[in-house]
Amino acid sequence: MGSVLGKITEELPRHQVLKKTAAYEIRKYAPCVVAETSYSSAKGMMEGDQGGSFMRLAKFIGVFRKAENEGQAAIAMTAPVLMSRARGGGGGSGEGDAYKMAFFLPASRFTKSADAPKPTSPDVTIVDIPERTVATITFSGTMRAALIADKEKELREALERDGVKPAAGARAMAAGYNPPWTPSFLKTNEVMLEVARW
Repeated sequence: MGSVLGKITEELPRHQVLKKTAAYEIRKYAPCVVAETSYSSAKGMMEGDQGGSFMRLAKFIGVFRKAENEGQAAIAMTAPVLMSRARGGGGGSGEGDAYKMAFFLPASRFTKSADAPKPTSPDVTIVDIPERTVATITFSGTMRAALIADKEKELREALERDGVKPAAGARAMAAGYNPPWTPSFLKTNEVMLEVARW
């Protein structure tokens, strides 16, 4: 994921920029395929088993060793890594809220989930994501729960000023484009919200 200098060289999800302002972009993302896993945290999406979730997905695509999927097919790393609150709210286990982490699978190879190799781990699932329109705010720094909350508030306020309506029940998604060893001031991060009308 990205170089130490912050340059993003991985394949990105296919999208079209529909609107760009000083505060945000509105993008239409093409249908895509993700590998997804879940984790629980009482401290927000950037804490808890986030590191373990990343490793499960990295093993699936074969970042460190043979890929943990049927056929052991290596899959290129893409950007960003996407984190979001799982539908349904809390984790239900007394360990906090439930979150999801996802790797986008390269659109140049996979156009639907049936094209992707099956994970050998029961904790990794392959999911089809339909076309969607999202508003994004881009920022640098190390992502923490408080920073994500601040950026979500900033994005929602900018959208409200411009008459852009978030989709019903839209929850913030956090996207990280660089590895953790990238200097914080060179990192590219985004908070995204699905929108219904812009």
